[in-house]
Amino acid sequence: AIAIDPVTIQNMNIRTALVVRGPLRRTIHTVGSIDYNETALADVTTKFKGWVEKLYVDATGQLVHRGEPLFAVYSPELYSSEVEYLLALNQTSSVDPGAAALRDTSEKKLAFYDISAAQIVELEKTRVPRKTLDILAPIDGFVTEKTVVEGQMVDAGMKLYRLADLGIVWVFAQIYEQDLPCVQLGQEAVVRLDSMPDREFRGRVTYVYPTVDDKTRTARVRMEFENPGYFLKPGMFVSVPLVSELDPSALLVP
Repeated sequence: AIAIDPVTIQNMNIRTALVVRGPLRRTIHTVGSIDYNETALADVTTKFKGWVEKLYVDATGQLVHRGEPLFAVYSPELYSSEVEYLLALNQTSSVDPGAAALRDTSEKKLAFYDISAAQIVELEKTRVPRKTLDILAPIDGFVTEKTVVEGQMVDAGMKLYRLADLGIVWVFAQIYEQDLPCVQLGQEAVVRLDSMPDREFRGRVTYVYPTVDDKTRTARVRMEFENPGYFLKPGMFVSVPLVSELDPSALLVP
């Protein structure tokens, strides 16, 4: 047995602890920036020339849901396609395969113009062509870009809105090359915001970019986080502690 006087222990600042077996972990501290999830972006365009007669969504930052109308547009091409579809409906006969084929073709033409199935069904019920048709949001998301105003003439393919779904966001961080072996795909990641220091957001490492910056000697790492409440906003800076497990069972000495 070894006995040390308590006064000596205090003066020498001696501490004792048990050597234990457990996982050996290493924490890499870095910073990151929040960005849009590129797979959850959608541009709203038309496949025909027309005129915007009414805007339902008239400001950036507005939240829209899939299937909600964004604007009403008048297009001679679209109106002609509606009339063509109604004529095909009136000519449809069970004994005339040509009339049925014409109906299917005219219906597909409307669908190719991105007219929804519900709008086509409504047209079939009313049998009245509408001067304007509503263009619907393709996804749930926030309006990040808006380049259209009421009364504007739009051409086919012109980008009118850009929508971004912020339910999942990406975080990009820079990792020094000597630390790259500690970063693995699927590894849990944690971010913290300066505005919410008492809260952590947990996600996963989804991609390690294949190049290293020749000036900073860092590689770019992408992480993915679910974003309920939209607290994680693109453009924010976050602190990112990445914990990697070096050994699942090692002798650990404080």
